[in-house]
Amino acid sequence: MKYVEIYKLQNDGEQTIVAMCKLVGSSIECSGDEVFVKNLTEQGIKNYSDLSDGTNLFPKDGIKFLENLKLAFKSGYLQATEVLETKE
Repeated sequence: MKYVEIYKLQNDGEQTIVAMCKLVGSSIECSGDEVFVKNLTEQGIKNYSDLSDGTNLFPKDGIKFLENLKLAFKSGYLQATEVLETKE
């Protein structure tokens, strides 16, 4: 299973997982902080793989959404991992 973890920097310097998005079939399911996940689902993320079209990607866009999370969340405050894979 392919997945991405999104981390949030806490005041004490620790990083905690705020959300995890995983590929299920051809779409993405995200879990974690309710408000954060709701924003991902409703607002999406910028399509960094094609900046010329100015569109957003949503969980229904599958692996493309998953691959772009790393580009959307790369600040000191919020960071996403590369696409990881379990050995299922």
